[in-house]
Amino acid sequence: DTEEVGSSMLLEDIKPGFVILFDADPSFIRSLEIHANAMSSAEGPGKNKKDRLRVYFMLFEASAEERQFLKLLEREQNAFERLIDHKRTMPLPITMLGGTTQEMLQATGRVGSYASGAFPLSVDTRTGRGISRSDKERRIIVVDVREFRSALPSILHQQEMRLAPVTLTVGDFVLSPVHCVERKSISDLFGSFASGRLHTQAEAMSKHYKCPCLLIEFDPEKSFSLQNVNELGSDIKQDSICSKMSLLLMHFPRLRILWSRSPYETVKIFKSLKVNHGEPDVEKAVEIGSNESIDNLIIGGGEVTDEDEINEAARDMLLRLPGINRNNARRIIDRCDSIAELAEMSRDDLKELLGPLTGQKLFTFFRKKIAGT
Repeated sequence: DTEEVGSSMLLEDIKPGFVILFDADPSFIRSLEIHANAMSSAEGPGKNKKDRLRVYFMLFEASAEERQFLKLLEREQNAFERLIDHKRTMPLPITMLGGTTQEMLQATGRVGSYASGAFPLSVDTRTGRGISRSDKERRIIVVDVREFRSALPSILHQQEMRLAPVTLTVGDFVLSPVHCVERKSISDLFGSFASGRLHTQAEAMSKHYKCPCLLIEFDPEKSFSLQNVNELGSDIKQDSICSKMSLLLMHFPRLRILWSRSPYETVKIFKSLKVNHGEPDVEKAVEIGSNESIDNLIIGGGEVTDEDEINEAARDMLLRLPGINRNNARRIIDRCDSIAELAEMSRDDLKELLGPLTGQKLFTFFRKKIAGT
């Protein structure tokens, strides 16, 4: 930018009639074009063509300099074509609808605004012109309480969706009895692939819902792409996010990917998915996944019978011990009859049973003194 300003000032001071370029720099050529157009506009249309600025290029034919210059021109042309294509397919920003939307709100008696008047916050019923929806018309969405740290639940509420905030074990949003949505931002998506958490979440959704969905929500201020087009290839690469997405869909064929440019687009997607589907059962959504504990591990996934007596308190305590999860709880149950027997195991036995890290962590936990005693 500094060089372009310096070039413009230089041309303004000299006002050359002829320019000979030994180094064909595209940025300086554009400065020459701007200067020539500015001079033509200032002097009027009656100027003689012979008096206009003339530019000569000193390049060897079929030389490396000529190829480099042509490559720069091609790169510039491709950039303009991509910009035109992106602008042609870009959705209309909500701010551009401000005037029209505001007039519609005033005509219907709605007051308040969200995002420059794009979304109504409330309905004025005192004047008799307000429009209110009945409870049957308002759609229910079950939302995990941890999702309230994002802006999406607030926008859903502004769109008159009824939110049921609960703690979900499977998914982040339940739209209908068949639709469960796991929401991921771009940074969260990369982190979930790295930790393997996304595979577990997709497996849980596919197990309990007919139409599991993975919502990938992009930042409106950034590019709407996961990976650079030049980095795409036909081979599966371990470090490629697109390759990881392909492998995920191969493992879970029923998983659907929802692409969203912003939370506002997500609201439209949710509304379209809820069409022709019933409302979700809040209690069932909370219950799904929460009962998959050691009860099923003890009897190999079958139903609990009277012969399989379970110590509820001991079971809950076991799950809350550091490093204990559903995967290693089965080994503890097969080896120990009680929590006391587990606590009396030696360091070597715990490491052999649970692994070096988990075994050491559990051994330290059992022998750590309580503060104040």
